[in-house]
Amino acid sequence: MRHFMFLLFLCLYVQESNAGKMMAVDDTEESSSASTRAPKPSLKLLPLEDFSQKVKEFTQKQDAHAFPELLEEFKKLEGEEATWESVAHKQGVERWLFQSWKGAVGAQLFLDAAINLPHQHLLRNGLKPLLSCSSIEEGYAEATAAIHEIIQNHPYIRRRTALYALTAASHLQHPLARLFLTEALRCYDGKPSRFFKSNHFLVKVSLSSQDGKEALRHFIDVSGIDVFVDLTDERDLKNPKKLKEKTQLGLLHYNVLLGDLLYDNAQDYSPYSPEIIDPVVQQYRIAADKGDFDAGFKTYELMSSISFLKIKSKQPFKLKNRYALYAAWHGNEKAYRYAHIMKVLDKKGIPGRNGDIFKAIRKFLVLKHRL
Repeated sequence: MRHFMFLLFLCLYVQESNAGKMMAVDDTEESSSASTRAPKPSLKLLPLEDFSQKVKEFTQKQDAHAFPELLEEFKKLEGEEATWESVAHKQGVERWLFQSWKGAVGAQLFLDAAINLPHQHLLRNGLKPLLSCSSIEEGYAEATAAIHEIIQNHPYIRRRTALYALTAASHLQHPLARLFLTEALRCYDGKPSRFFKSNHFLVKVSLSSQDGKEALRHFIDVSGIDVFVDLTDERDLKNPKKLKEKTQLGLLHYNVLLGDLLYDNAQDYSPYSPEIIDPVVQQYRIAADKGDFDAGFKTYELMSSISFLKIKSKQPFKLKNRYALYAAWHGNEKAYRYAHIMKVLDKKGIPGRNGDIFKAIRKFLVLKHRL
């Protein structure tokens, strides 16, 4: 199953001129490329530098199902604890409660694979009540609410690859990875349960210790991140200049909002022209290609409509089903409901419904992985 998705999303990183030939699903034959697969990647023991590069490669390929094996691979890396401590200090990695220095290095590596720096800064700002409130309970409640809203608004943070990478970091006792994972999973299954409560309990225990408080302060107090906050004023959300400023920070959700705004403005023009509609598709594609699965679904829907209307365009509309499959793969249940998309995922046993994605991640999280 993992290697099927490896091939499927390899096409995201090739030139657009060749991408149409590599589609896993096209307009006439939905899964014609499913039978051509690359050799199974080797996960043999490698030094940390090479292992880190491997994690980056699997992350770029959106190969979420590689992370259980990558976690086991990391456990096999050797080195004295003093050596791992030296690596941690060199990389600026904090050690949390219950972590070894090796675990600290690995957990941060997986956290970075799950969430890139701009979105980590966004989450850092959401965590600030943990430092400003007088009690851990008050600060935790306020911070958790802020983190949940951020993750709800930014699908990139809860894409399938991020969920698996955060789970790997949680196995290595990173409390913030567990917090982010818990709030991401609540977007898939929001019912209160012992699972969510136990996760939050473990996070609070770690953050309440003196070492945890110090590590948290170092994690949050990063200079220059004040601009990594969401727009809340309705006037700002309708201001293309404000939205563009956020896209330049690397916050993919604002590419989607900018695309939505351009699309709303395009309603004043009939019939559509490439000059009007192409910039809309391009904003959606920028976000979709980097992991925003709601943008992937919007790309599919808009491409389908424009293709039906036979509007000439520079956009590769023949790739529209690729974007639908991409969206479904990362967790967009609306995309999964399309019969030709459901057929591909179901054939490979890949969970497509939100509840099933939640169950798959929970199963990975409760496995007996010990460092």
